[in-house]
Amino acid sequence: MIDIGIVHYRINSTGNEIDAVWYSSRLDKKETGKGIVKGDTSNGFSGDYKITYFDPDDNNAGTFDLKIIKSGLVYELYWSLDGEVLFVGVGIETSDGLSAGWRKAQ
Repeated sequence: MIDIGIVHYRINSTGNEIDAVWYSSRLDKKETGKGIVKGDTSNGFSGDYKITYFDPDDNNAGTFDLKIIKSGLVYELYWSLDGEVLFVGVGIETSDGLSAGWRKAQ
């Protein structure tokens, strides 16, 4: 199966954190996981972050560096570990956050 997914980010009211809800085609369950993004949100979603994801059973599913770049109305997203880009995505802002699709980097 192709490793693709979707994620939705919302900047939370406590500042400098973004809440995530995600789904991957590789999950056995048709349930979503969660995540918490830490970093400077003063420029909205654009920036460099550290994100930790949790699977549907609240187990740690990995921590990554996340770079979000705004390019017009679209966002480019890059998830990396130890300097290697593992996943790439594109997204758009919605009325309550940023929604993005992603796939494994080639």
